[in-house]
Amino acid sequence: MRFAFFDLDDTLVDAKAALRAWSLDFAAEYVPGGPDAAADVFLRVVAAESWPGFVADARAHYGITAPDEELMAQVAAVFPGKFVLEHQVRRALTELRGEGWRLGVVTNGSTAVQQAKVDSVGLRPHVDAVIDSEAAGHRKPHRRIFEIAAHELGVELGPHGWMVGDRLDKDIAGGAAAGLRTIWISQGEALPEVMPEGVSRPTHVVATIAEAFAIVRASSSV
Repeated sequence: MRFAFFDLDDTLVDAKAALRAWSLDFAAEYVPGGPDAAADVFLRVVAAESWPGFVADARAHYGITAPDEELMAQVAAVFPGKFVLEHQVRRALTELRGEGWRLGVVTNGSTAVQQAKVDSVGLRPHVDAVIDSEAAGHRKPHRRIFEIAAHELGVELGPHGWMVGDRLDKDIAGGAAAGLRTIWISQGEALPEVMPEGVSRPTHVVATIAEAFAIVRASSSV
């Protein structure tokens, strides 16, 4: 059975734009200097790579006295609402499923935040499963999260499947290790001449999700 896994953030949805919008709200509510500190908040979230890590850093750096629970609740309540699912992405997913493809979202992050993003943008009806790393107990690039995703879709891992994402170290390394063909969405970044240790060269390199959809659809006839 034909299937494809897609990363969520900066693959199916523009996470950077959403994060910039959320950073303005967070800075205005919690950070001395207000919205002027939004750019610094954005960079600290990116550097932390996890919400608990950011919360701990923000409390120490900005002197925030609100408890961790309040800050995490703000993230879960506000951040997902900043995301948008573009019409062309929704249409491409619908067309693939109409052609018999099984589609899954495989995303690193907390269950509360990642699943809320999916529901906020109305993505869930357009895919067959959404697997987040907290619920799976493993983060990409670990093979186990892909095994769980395959089980959810009712498919077997192998080169008839795809992994599409923007992270070489998470999406491409993990997808290749799981035996999948891979598409790296470079967003204009050049592929390294020497790949990082443990990272295979992607099967395809594209600049946009639209190009990735075209490759997946074209593989139907191969």
